[in-house]
Amino acid sequence: MPQYEPEKASRGALIGYVTVALTIILVMVVVVVYQPWSLVVFVGLAIFAKIVWVIEQPKVEQHFLKLCQERDGLSICEFAKAFDAKVVDTWVIRAVYEQLQAALPTEHTIPIKASDSLLDTLLLDVDDIDLSLVEEIAQRTGRSLELFEKNPYIGKVTTAQNLVLFFNHQAPVHAMK
Repeated sequence: MPQYEPEKASRGALIGYVTVALTIILVMVVVVVYQPWSLVVFVGLAIFAKIVWVIEQPKVEQHFLKLCQERDGLSICEFAKAFDAKVVDTWVIRAVYEQLQAALPTEHTIPIKASDSLLDTLLLDVDDIDLSLVEEIAQRTGRSLELFEKNPYIGKVTTAQNLVLFFNHQAPVHAMK
């Protein structure tokens, strides 16, 4: 099974990103020069964000460490047994399992169960699911994201199992051409 390979940014996109970044920097410099107190606000927000991260990250790590201990001995085999291999593409099962593991906000390798809630158990962010995870799985499985609104699982993807079934119902890319 192919690994996920991010697409290379086009020259136009790269120029756009650099332009936006430079514009943001320029605006921040102008604001700080003409409103020096705003520097205190920027620094205060950065410090606040770091404090929140320092407080929350140990809780996240403890959650995943507990999951890891509870699931000692589980592997992709148990995950795959939740699906009928005659109906569900095994590449989809493997890609979803591996990409979910890669997307977890921890360094631990956590065995994933089909019943795991993407938000509550795996602590994934909705934006991360929508903006990157779905694209990564689609690329690895060779499934198209076109016509996703006709998928019977649209709006129902709350668990790892539903994510597998969602992609299993998407047409292969070569079938879309």
